Amino acid sequence: MEELPLRIGRYRIERLIGSGSMGNVYLAHDADLDRPVAIKTLRDLVLDVEMREVFLSRFQNEARAAARLHHPNIVQIFDVGDDPRVGPYLVFEYVRGRTLKEELKKKGPLPRERLLELARQVADALATAHVAGVIHRDLKPENLLITDNGQVKLADFGIARIPNADLTKEGQFLGTPCYAAPETLRKGEYSEASDLFSFGAVIYEAACGERAFPGAEAMAVAHQVMNADPVPPSEANRGAVIPTAVDSVILRALRKNPADRWASARTFVSALREAYDGRRVPHTRPRRMSLPFVMTLIVGVLAALWIAVQNCETSRIDAGAVTDAGTLSDAGASEEAGMHAGAGIGDASTGADAGPSALSPHEREEAAKDELARAREALEQGDFGAAATAIDRARQFDPSNPDIDELEARLPSRIPDGGQ
Repeated sequence: MEELPLRIGRYRIERLIGSGSMGNVYLAHDADLDRPVAIKTLRDLVLDVEMREVFLSRFQNEARAAARLHHPNIVQIFDVGDDPRVGPYLVFEYVRGRTLKEELKKKGPLPRERLLELARQVADALATAHVAGVIHRDLKPENLLITDNGQVKLADFGIARIPNADLTKEGQFLGTPCYAAPETLRKGEYSEASDLFSFGAVIYEAACGERAFPGAEAMAVAHQVMNADPVPPSEANRGAVIPTAVDSVILRALRKNPADRWASARTFVSALREAYDGRRVPHTRPRRMSLPFVMTLIVGVLAALWIAVQNCETSRIDAGAVTDAGTLSDAGASEEAGMHAGAGIGDASTGADAGPSALSPHEREEAAKDELARAREALEQGDFGAAATAIDRARQFDPSNPDIDELEARLPSRIPDGGQ
């Protein structure tokens, strides 16, 4: 058993909270601010001096990125350092409670409402991180802390991964393969979609009490994740009473191709709730236009053509009376028209100077995602006008994006002039 350190940095160590393959977590006291904190240390990875410096630098950069995240469902990082006796360490807010892993081990699968509430809180935490450009990369039940009043906090942002094959020799793995996305195991590619896969694996386990990719041997589990589809949660535990529609929603989050998963964590949770409620689960295919909408569109097009024809006739009548001054006037009108045209889609700060028709399908999809990210930020700031504008732009780029309806539902029924 390792000897309990008396101090780490300026913090007085009180007791060991837990330990794992990557290191230990201690309860400590911050005498300067008179508050309890949790300190996570990393085990000695037997690095040379140069690699240790690289590791510590990346470790600190990740910690700084995570420290920018302020959300009630994210464990706050207070400090980062390098102690000569224990090595690199992170200082977190101390959360009194239990992990989701402990909860599932003690009580089994979560009932419907508790599952949906946990999923909502985790999705809010992930959305905040992703808007800030931070990818968690290690989402699993051990990193979800549940307080006594039911609040969920996502922990362990900022634990760096070292892209060095020497660290994985002789069966030494960083992370937990059964919650890792296939692309992270195969190529080391991390993204919002890989976080969503891990989120799906957590919800699978919370719903039925079994892992989506079970096994004790890391290499065998990793092979499953990359090559095998999990059984539906309802079959993994037939006593959990999971509707078939819920099976489908969870399994979609675990698809091998990142593009086939849900567009976001919040979209996933919305679909999960609708599946539990027996409502139709939304999908990403474009909606079919209703007949009344089509008729209205046709009438509008015909009216626009009629007005254009009338304008042409008027232009022919006035053509003989055009003077040099009239030419100047026409030039000014053209410039003004160009200004009005420039106030449309081209004004959206998406990196696209042309309208949606000039972009490739992939570019339109990415432009829509950018606008939806702006909409989320505006909603969090209470700027409903800016949010509505960003949502409208996203719809013009990619009307089939399922996040559009979700964000639009959060807008008030009437947005006052001025955007607030």
